[in-house]
Amino acid sequence: MLFFELLQVALGNRDKLSAVPSANEWSDIYEAAGLQAVTGILLHGIGGLPAEQKPMRTFLLQWIGVGQFIEQRNHVLNKHCVELLQLLEDKGLQGSILKGQGIAQLYDKEIQQLRQSGDIDVYVDCGLEQAIAFAKAQGQEKIEWDYKHLHLKIWKDTEVEVHYHVEVLLNLWKNRKLQQWFKEHEAEIFALENDNTNGMVTPTVEFNVFYILLHIYRHFLYEGVGLRQIIDYYFVLSQLNDHKEVLDVRFALDAVSQFGMERFAKGLMWVMQEALGMQSDWMLWEPDQKEGDYILNQVMKGGNFGHHDERLKKRSGKIGAVKAILSHNMHLLTHYPADTIWAPIWIVWHKLWKVSHRC
Repeated sequence: MLFFELLQVALGNRDKLSAVPSANEWSDIYEAAGLQAVTGILLHGIGGLPAEQKPMRTFLLQWIGVGQFIEQRNHVLNKHCVELLQLLEDKGLQGSILKGQGIAQLYDKEIQQLRQSGDIDVYVDCGLEQAIAFAKAQGQEKIEWDYKHLHLKIWKDTEVEVHYHVEVLLNLWKNRKLQQWFKEHEAEIFALENDNTNGMVTPTVEFNVFYILLHIYRHFLYEGVGLRQIIDYYFVLSQLNDHKEVLDVRFALDAVSQFGMERFAKGLMWVMQEALGMQSDWMLWEPDQKEGDYILNQVMKGGNFGHHDERLKKRSGKIGAVKAILSHNMHLLTHYPADTIWAPIWIVWHKLWKVSHRC
């Protein structure tokens, strides 16, 4: 598939495409890139193609225009990340940039600014009450919050999620152990700040070996996940490979086993090899082709965060949204029953939890 081949060119794992795409094929590639939120990454890939394989000039100029917008957006978000960390510090709170803009700092320099950004996720060493107090101190009156995070509104052009729980699992028994695991490894969340992180505090690579995999797994189960997040994990493993002499990921690998994610991890290794051309010596688990084929099919069907998955089209109201999620989860039961079966229980538990935590 030419889409995957161009992705591999962008990541430096292929020199050129196996064939010259037609105008229709270029349109299909561009559409797929948009659905997966990798338009900027593939633009970098086009730059590495032989002249005869590149798209026609008018089409390429359109693509370049989108790439310039992505770069400008990253500049704004990186600036806001540093400002946000300073605002937290001024209130005596410590923050660490998670996921998107944090992981972007691990990308190769020539491709870093072409990663399509979303919102800003920041973990703060506080609980719900302190997070709400911080939001109010920024002048925010109406605050939306849940078990994991609250929505902070301090910039019109940027959404911010303040996490007081790094991540959650809907399996209540696993989630209790997960929160304890994060507390035990909190030092790794705030440990990385150097010239390569553009003034940001971010988690260590070792921490992200588990955390980003968990993030992908959770979204795959309950909402959908796209190639952008899988490419994030690719660059986590790239950094791990570059510094394997000094990095110890045994605690992260143990966590993947402890939380029952090995089947998914093995499938993801196959996806990264098949779709991204990842080297076999980067793999932390033996690739599982059968599971990987299932995961890749779901990723391509749903697009970025499942936004294009017809099974997740929300019906009207909160009840309709819940029904959409439960309907989506049905096909996952035979693959990951220990986590998907908990979705309806979590919904009830979370409603009760919110009632008991009125702030």
